[in-house]
Amino acid sequence: MAISQHTPLMMLRIRNHYSEFNPAMKQIADYLLDSGNTVFSMGIKQLATASGVSVASVTRFVRLLGFSSFKTFQIAFARSVMREEEKPLSDDTTNNKIVFEYGDTSPHDSAEEIGRKVFQSNIQMLLDTMKTIDYKKVEYVTDCILNARNLVFLGVGRSYITAESGRIRFYRLGINAFSYSDAQEIVVAATTCTKTDVFFGISNFGHSPAVVNNICQAKMRGATTIGITSVDGSPLTKAADTSFLTAFNNANMEYRTHRQAFEPACENLAQIALLDCIYMNVALRQDQSCFDMFYDTVKVLSGGRL
Repeated sequence: MAISQHTPLMMLRIRNHYSEFNPAMKQIADYLLDSGNTVFSMGIKQLATASGVSVASVTRFVRLLGFSSFKTFQIAFARSVMREEEKPLSDDTTNNKIVFEYGDTSPHDSAEEIGRKVFQSNIQMLLDTMKTIDYKKVEYVTDCILNARNLVFLGVGRSYITAESGRIRFYRLGINAFSYSDAQEIVVAATTCTKTDVFFGISNFGHSPAVVNNICQAKMRGATTIGITSVDGSPLTKAADTSFLTAFNNANMEYRTHRQAFEPACENLAQIALLDCIYMNVALRQDQSCFDMFYDTVKVLSGGRL
């Protein structure tokens, strides 16, 4: 089974913005995600016609993605795809391509076929997220954590899995770490924080009211705020001081029929892996007493196992 490592960065950028697009922009995004390579030889009018939208919609689309003109978008898109196509495939020994989406599973699939698709989806999300990490932000957040009084993780639903994973990681280093999913506890944490606290807000699409509103509250009180989400331009990215974007499988959204059928499974694994990167940066900058304490807890916990 071949794992695709070749999701171009421009495709990831479009996916990260997808839920923020209006209907016309989604038509453009759908066309590019399906047949992006053809944009190299297209003019703006041709892309508008092929997508079934107006030229003005294409202009708004490329500007929302951060480009001043269609031509600069077209050049950046071409460079992104060409860089990926230059890389050799990790495994070209089989023509049995497993479709990269949870949404492609069907009642006719065998247990093995479903398993392959699920695992490939998770692997692809990790690869795509790794390509988009801004390591200068990792260094900045590492410094903030090392100087923090408290480290607080906010997340509801499945995002709380990521929040609790982060709490457990940093707590083992002797850092005062807390995670909250209850709406009232989140409010209390945000309204009693100080400028020496660091808050992580975690939300797959960045629209969770309890997370976004209280990241705003914590920021107003001077705390450092960090967002982890899959959607650029979402309320969470606008509320937090700095944000990390993780990849997500837009096929799960059933976006062509505009029906939400999203199952955020592999997205959480990518978020946890991102937090692990930050955790390791913090851990490796601690002094020897931290590691002595860590190993003391390991010995005690190991002694209590059956």
